[in-house]
Amino acid sequence: MNTRKIFLIAIISGLYTTVMYAQTTPNKTEDYGLFGYPSAVKYMKFEADTATNPTLQRTSFIDDYLLNFNERRELIQRTNFINGAKDRVITLEYNNKRQLVKEILAEADGKPVSQTDYDYGYIGRVSQITVTEYPQSRAGANTVVYRETRDYNKKGQLEKKVIYGNGMDLSSSTSYFYGPQDSLISTLTTYGANKNVEKVMYKRDFKHDIVEVTSVRNDKQTRREEYDLNEKNQIATKRVYNAKNKLILTYNYEYDQHGYVLSEVAFDDKGVRTIDYHYKYEKDKFFNWTKCTMYDGWMPKYVEVRNIEYLDKQHFYDDMIDEETKRVIRQ
Repeated sequence: MNTRKIFLIAIISGLYTTVMYAQTTPNKTEDYGLFGYPSAVKYMKFEADTATNPTLQRTSFIDDYLLNFNERRELIQRTNFINGAKDRVITLEYNNKRQLVKEILAEADGKPVSQTDYDYGYIGRVSQITVTEYPQSRAGANTVVYRETRDYNKKGQLEKKVIYGNGMDLSSSTSYFYGPQDSLISTLTTYGANKNVEKVMYKRDFKHDIVEVTSVRNDKQTRREEYDLNEKNQIATKRVYNAKNKLILTYNYEYDQHGYVLSEVAFDDKGVRTIDYHYKYEKDKFFNWTKCTMYDGWMPKYVEVRNIEYLDKQHFYDDMIDEETKRVIRQ
């Protein structure tokens, strides 16, 4: 629940698409649902009873990591922790065009585990992603795990994505198709190993927002979802249908004024409540939540905490601009 405010938007934009091996790490502050200019975010998630019992020492977390951002709101490092001890570290590097060019995963002692390299084409889109591992069994010898290539049409839209496994064996190939207002209307994925074919179709309303997603495998429907959007373009209701096109679940969502999910309630085909999640937030002056408690019915289930440090943007700009510019601004 790192990105509580964009959780349901991700459902619409990412559902049913081909699994992406990279980018492995979300690298923008908005990917984490953060406002302002955070410099560091310490995130912890744990079961609610360990947070409410003052005599119990928290030593184990469901998730525990530290994010460091630069002044351009780009993630430069993610440090993971296990039982309070530093674990693996991900370091991200960018070029002078603010494009992510490299991710390095290393052990706590600095020993490299893997590296992801990004190449860009003439229109500034990612053209190739290459992942290289450094397995201990081979004394650190480089091994290319997979390579992904991307092709774009004349409008700069992703047209084809091909993923190759080790040894350049074809893993999957996905084609993208667009309709009115250049909106994505379907994808077609062929898998190299088992020759399965998956098609995903997107139905849109008159504003070209996605209101239905249907997934088909080898010409047979596997799942279909319908969405009712509220006036803020958030999912208010989601209906889930199975392979036989039978309604199996209906979800209802409520949000607060900052876009954070307040409740997620689901009913099965008989009208029985199967999910009853509610969320309570504590926020800072930038409206970023610093504590989120998830309730299953009336009982607290999980607690998430974010300790956020911010850049002094006024001080940052004072360092970046010259005296004449400052004089004009003051006027």
